[in-house]
Amino acid sequence: MSSLIHLYLVDENDYPTTASGSHEDIYQTLVETTQEEGIRWQTLELNMRGFEPALQLWDAVAGNSRLLLIATFNFYPHKLLPPDADTSGTFGFFPADMVRDLFTVMEEEYDFDIDSEEGQQLIAEIEENELEKLNFDAYEMVRDKYFVTFRDAAQQGKSIVVLIEQ
Repeated sequence: MSSLIHLYLVDENDYPTTASGSHEDIYQTLVETTQEEGIRWQTLELNMRGFEPALQLWDAVAGNSRLLLIATFNFYPHKLLPPDADTSGTFGFFPADMVRDLFTVMEEEYDFDIDSEEGQQLIAEIEENELEKLNFDAYEMVRDKYFVTFRDAAQQGKSIVVLIEQ
């Protein structure tokens, strides 16, 4: 089953800096704030078995920091929730300074040849840890959507939120 992965441009100042209540209540507040104040910039339609390995490869190509993976699934504005928060969905967040730093590397590595020896080694490492083979179309979609979103957010001084509808 396909998921919709929405990439929003947001202003981190639109989010509260403190919150009380259950993890789920805070999560719902963050989702509502994103949908009301943010701008849905890009959407991918992929199943998670295709999305996760594609994101892992783009992360490996664009600096191998694992930040794309971590921040896509469980990072929150102003660290309002811990990474292991008990919520009904995922919430990804990239602060504006992280967006600028990651985009600099993405820009340098956008044309990386995944058919090269180094590219094949990265793919083999990812496939070794996954049950599914890497889908190259999924990789190109993830790379392109993330690149455009990070480029535009960096130019506008915005943060990025990732909301996934499963």
